[in-house]
Amino acid sequence: MLDLGIKKSGKERTENYAVKYLSELIPQEMISGEIYVGDIKKREVKKKEIDEFYIIITDHETQVKWICGFITSYYPENGTIYGERGGRVYSFIDSLNHVVNKTMTKSQDSYSVDFETFRKSINDNISRITVKAVPPSGPSAKAVNLEVVSVQLKDNPETQRASSLMDITDEYPQLRMAVTNIIDRKEKVTSESIAAELKSLFDNKEMGEREYNHGLKELDKMNKGG
Repeated sequence: MLDLGIKKSGKERTENYAVKYLSELIPQEMISGEIYVGDIKKREVKKKEIDEFYIIITDHETQVKWICGFITSYYPENGTIYGERGGRVYSFIDSLNHVVNKTMTKSQDSYSVDFETFRKSINDNISRITVKAVPPSGPSAKAVNLEVVSVQLKDNPETQRASSLMDITDEYPQLRMAVTNIIDRKEKVTSESIAAELKSLFDNKEMGEREYNHGLKELDKMNKGG
């Protein structure tokens, strides 16, 4: 047979991998691998319809595919899912937000999330993830929750730029607030957009004049490498 250099698809590459499920994980156990977030699907449990999506973590070193199910409240009219404190969806989103965006953990009682943005951001920008199994909050839960420990981003210049700016602005609350708002709107983070966001926060009385001027001063220092 003549080798034409044709590569196998990802599906063919993993079709012989062992498949394991969330219920097989025990607290404090960690798994790592390539991550993929599937779409929202409906299924019937005890004659009741539920909304669920799956996160698949594929470990190419051990040749194992972990299938992790997340039951959630889903509202198709606005594409929103919800995660309540203590739940599996909350645990995953809260810890992922902490690792990627440097936010405080458990600072919110619940999360309201645009599912397609959530799904696309993970599938497009994260190449590898490590998660830790933690005990579920409810005694009736049949599987553990997942907390994100670390992520490896794909080679995406925009993502890297935003991530580095978030690190730089850790010491400066005014700049951090501006950068976070820009990222949330899925806009490009530049010195000009940060300055414009600072002005918007000041105009909307979300930031005082002193904080606004201090933010501009720190942005100028950052631009000059000082």
